[in-house]
Parts: sequence; structure tokens; C-alpha cells
Amino acid sequence: MTDFYKEFSTTTLPEWLEKVTKDLKGKSIEETLHKKHPIEELSYTSYGLANDKKDSHTTPGQPNYIRGGKTNNNDWVNNVFIPQGTPEEMNTFALKQLMNGATGITINLGNFDIEQCEILIKEIGLEHITSTFYYSTKEQHDWLSQITSNKNLDCTTFNISNQDFIEIKNTKNYIVKGIDVQYSGGNIHQEIAYALHQGHESLFLLMSKGMSIDEAAAQIKFKLGIGNNFFFEIAKFKAFRSLWYTIIKSYEPEDPRSAIAYIEAETGFLNKSLKDPHNNLLRQTTEAFAAVLGGVDELTVRPYNAWSTDSSLQKTQRLGLNLALLLKEESYLDKVIDPSGGAYIQNELLNAVKEKSWSTFQKLEKEGIEFLKSSIRKIAKIRIQRTKEKIDTHIGINKYFNPSPNDSEWKIEELTPFGAPLVLENECQIEEEV
Repeated sequence: MTDFYKEFSTTTLPEWLEKVTKDLKGKSIEETLHKKHPIEELSYTSYGLANDKKDSHTTPGQPNYIRGGKTNNNDWVNNVFIPQGTPEEMNTFALKQLMNGATGITINLGNFDIEQCEILIKEIGLEHITSTFYYSTKEQHDWLSQITSNKNLDCTTFNISNQDFIEIKNTKNYIVKGIDVQYSGGNIHQEIAYALHQGHESLFLLMSKGMSIDEAAAQIKFKLGIGNNFFFEIAKFKAFRSLWYTIIKSYEPEDPRSAIAYIEAETGFLNKSLKDPHNNLLRQTTEAFAAVLGGVDELTVRPYNAWSTDSSLQKTQRLGLNLALLLKEESYLDKVIDPSGGAYIQNELLNAVKEKSWSTFQKLEKEGIEFLKSSIRKIAKIRIQRTKEKIDTHIGINKYFNPSPNDSEWKIEELTPFGAPLVLENECQIEEEV
């Protein structure tokens, strides 16, 4: 048998650049193939060779986990955020989503008493799904401690009050919401840096209570947003895992798998449109696709009208869940681990994201949160300006408007540590030119 690769000669980078220079017919390589993204603040080249990529040959399931911690498949949890309502309404909604294919639910217990909490989870087999509970009272804390001790649950419990409760055993107790940066209009390296910073603070807090690094790391779940820059988003999830590994490794854990970041990815609202709602399905599909290729553990596709005056979420929730189900059950993206691994350009972008994010993280650790707030405001203003001036195209928002616009309005009630979330359609209010 002949060696297939001996039939082809290896091309060096100088040889390749010489050929490309001729093909460009006068245009410079720097102008054409060297990129700098104005919002992501990343510089990278749109070409590469096998021998100059740092992470091309890492293995899935092995440190530095840049290609994920999974070893058998790329399976993930299709999660649904249950909207607020009465306990009966929330229970009905949750059961319907689980019957429709969801494998995880997120519930905010609000101010419910124990009897109402029991109604909320009635007939929900928590032992068969992944669940996340946000709680705020001592009674809710004790109730969650009880139900998680009696069953072998895959569960996260997160205290959203200012009270200091004892960590609930057998669950993750800390959710690090890097998604707040994306909600506020920030970019990828800011989101990664903030998540690393908050995660690092959580480690310090837990270890100060006597936990080992392995125990502390197991308590933390990261919640990251999904933006509209497809390849950047794939790189974001990979880069974040690698950088979190770097932090955990410095504390010398006994189990190297303690350094695997557990990530929930959630679609946001920054680029969504209420006036031209059907475009949102396309946006959410590519966003969910990027998250899955990035190897996330949970995927939440929010109804695109969740922050609106339209209180009917049954249809849009079904559409969102079905997007995630299509990626798994029809596209089989749960079968192959890290299908984008080894792509030279993806690795080039990945290394750029890692370096910029680590630099921002170090600066945040040194200068504090006000530095990051200022940086996020700057990027948010750039997003708004580029949308208003139509430098960046957002179909239905600043170009190719819907001739029969939906009459729903944005109703943004959530706040982040960086202020009110940014929704470009709501902020820019661009009218079609006649």
C-alpha cells in the first residue's frame, strides 16, 4: 500500500503567502487576510497551517479541556426556563415542556411557601431530569435541602437573596452569570473575563469555608450567553473551558476532572426583533448550533418574546425547544464530540479569544469591576452606533423591515450588575426610509 500523503508536497507558509500575493492582484495580505473585529476587539488572521496552531492536537476529555470534558458523545441537556405564574400554572407549563422533549427545567421559586413549592413540582420526576432552582427564603432553602437529600438528583440550587445560607448538599450552589455581560451589550472577552473573575471569587469563598478545591469547583455552574457571531461563539466556549482549567490547575486539585467547567448556554435578546419575529428563529438556530459545537452541557433557547408585553409564550417556547431538539434528534450533533476541532482558522480565532480574555481577566482582577463596567458601556455604544448607522445589518431591525410589523412592545424588567439589558431594536427605534 502506498503512503497517500507522499503523493503531495508540503507547502510552507512563505510559499503559500507568495502564491496568495499573486492571486490577490495588488491587494495586500494585511488588508485582505488580517482581521480586526470592531466589537469583539480581536485581531486574527483568516488563514493558518497545521504546524502553527497551539491546540490542534488536544484530545476531548483530556486537559486542558479545550475540546470539552465529554468522552463518549456530545450530549447536552435541553433546558426550559419556566415563566413566573401561579404554582399551578408553572407546574402545568413545566410538565408540558417535559412531555415535549425537554430534559431540564429552571424554576424561580419567588416568594412561594412550602405548600406552593410542592404544588409546583407535583408529578415532575426530578430524579429523571436536570433541574435548577432559584430560591430566596430560609423555608425554601430547607425544603430544597430535604428534597435533594431524599433523591439522587442532578440539581443546581442558587440563593438570590442577600441572606447567607449554608450550601445545600448534593447540588451545585453557585451560578456564575457571565450572560449578564452579553445582556448588557458587552463582547466575548469581557464575558469570559467576568465569568472567570466571579468564578474565582466563588472558589475563594467556598475554600474559606473549609472546602477543598475539588469540592469547591464542583459547586459552580457557569451560565454564558450566546451571541450572533457564529465562529466567535464556538471559540468562546472552548476558550472559557481552557482558561477555567488554568485557574483550577493552579490550586492542584486531586482529581484533574475537577477543572472541567460546567456550562449552561442561553440565547439572549440583544439582536432579537418583536416587529419581525420570524427572523428570530434563524438567529436562535445559529446561536444554539454554535453553543452545541462549543460543547456546552446545558442549552436554553428562551422564547424570543419572553421580555415583551406578549404574555403568551406557549408557541414561542415550543419553537425554541424544537430548535434544540432538531439539533440533537435530526441533525445528530450529540453524536460527535467537538466536530470543529482541528479546523485551522477556528484554532486561530480560539487562540486570539484566549489571549484577549486572559488579559482582560488579569486587568479585572487588578483594577476591579468599575473597569469592566466602563469597557462594557463602550462596546454597547459601539453596537448602538453601528446599528443606527446601518454599518451592521440586522434584518427587520435596521434593514429589510417587515411590511406587517407585530405590535408587541419590549418590556425589560430584569437588571444586571452593569445596568439595564441592551436590546438593539428597543434602543435604536429605527424607522424604514420611504
